[in-house]
Amino acid sequence: MSAAPHTPPHVAVVRFFEARPWLTDTLFKVAPLALMATFIWLMGWNTYGFFGAEVHPGLMFLFEMLCVLPLAFSRSRPAVAAGVASFGALCQMLSFFGPGVSVIAVPLMVHACAKYGSRRVSVIYLLVGLMGAVLIGIHQAVTLWTSQPPGTTTYPDLAWLVPITILTTGFSAAVVLVAWLLGDLAGRRRRERHAVEEKNRLLERERDQEARLAADAERMRIAREMHDVVSHSMSVMIAQADGGRYVLSHDPARAGRAFETISETGREALTEMRRMLGVLRDEQDQLATRPAPGVEDLPGLIDDVRASGVEVQLHLAPLPPVVEGVGLALYRITQEALTNTLKHGGRDATAGVWLGTDPATAELVLDIRDTGQGAAAANDGAGSGLRGMAERAQLYSGRLTATPTEHGFAVHARFPLAAVSPQSPYGQEPR
Repeated sequence: MSAAPHTPPHVAVVRFFEARPWLTDTLFKVAPLALMATFIWLMGWNTYGFFGAEVHPGLMFLFEMLCVLPLAFSRSRPAVAAGVASFGALCQMLSFFGPGVSVIAVPLMVHACAKYGSRRVSVIYLLVGLMGAVLIGIHQAVTLWTSQPPGTTTYPDLAWLVPITILTTGFSAAVVLVAWLLGDLAGRRRRERHAVEEKNRLLERERDQEARLAADAERMRIAREMHDVVSHSMSVMIAQADGGRYVLSHDPARAGRAFETISETGREALTEMRRMLGVLRDEQDQLATRPAPGVEDLPGLIDDVRASGVEVQLHLAPLPPVVEGVGLALYRITQEALTNTLKHGGRDATAGVWLGTDPATAELVLDIRDTGQGAAAANDGAGSGLRGMAERAQLYSGRLTATPTEHGFAVHARFPLAAVSPQSPYGQEPR
């Protein structure tokens, strides 16, 4: 078992702050601006507004904090944070003081709204930021016009105020627009990344669901195969053992043939089980497996049942080519039906198997009837053979009915030829 890769310290630090955006914004945005605002407040600098009016330092500091502190939650609540900051900036303008160091918070807030907010929030606060740029230009012009020392009667030339106002407004608007553009691009990348991650999660979930469905289908397939093989083989072996026991004393040769049948049936069942369970093994040397039984193996199946004491007639008409899975389904349905005849039909039961095509409906037809006890046969309720036969038929768009009749039991299965030919979508065994 390999050790977990070591994470470099700088990568661990970055991941720590990425998981706590409020802490990152507080340390790297709020704290520096708040310290600068506190320093200016304590030093008492720039406490004069328009026309030389003095602004209370505490009120000025409060307005600064209204603009700076919301940066701490600008990622999680960009609309609320931008609203509080806009209110603080408006209060600064109405106090005739204007922005201080909090002017740096404006592009940071616009960037956060564009990156983390909705499209509506992004556009609204872009317009608010551009309006703020115009107000800053006007504030700069008024400040230059009115900020002369007391007793001074000369004012700057109007020719200087216009270009200064335009430059201040244009520079502020450019800063806001660049911050919005960078935030919008980052937001698009962020949304695209989240969309890709969500798609990957959905694909992984779909893959896991498909894997579970495939595993369930494989378990059901193996369960059907095991039931058919074990049920048929055990029924034949029990019937042969009972017959051999009765004739052992007065007909040893017949008893020997019965025991030979038991041995052959057991070996065949073991081979079938090894073939089915071989797909579950993970070895370099794969088990030597034989092909799955099909229509061509039906005569051998009939001979086994006849050897067990049940007379069976097989009527096999020429068939069109069918896929291997359909051949296996026909074999297993016949095997299960005849096994039920062995188990429940009684001592004098006989059976008939008809397999052919119905040109009128373009269907492959399998009909198995016996002269056993039918509805009067005892049922322990523990079997799943009839359900397994119906499931096999449904795999290939077929339908199966199994009903007791007046003189026994009948199993009737039909498969559309369009669904069982090698050119059909069922060219391989469904899993």
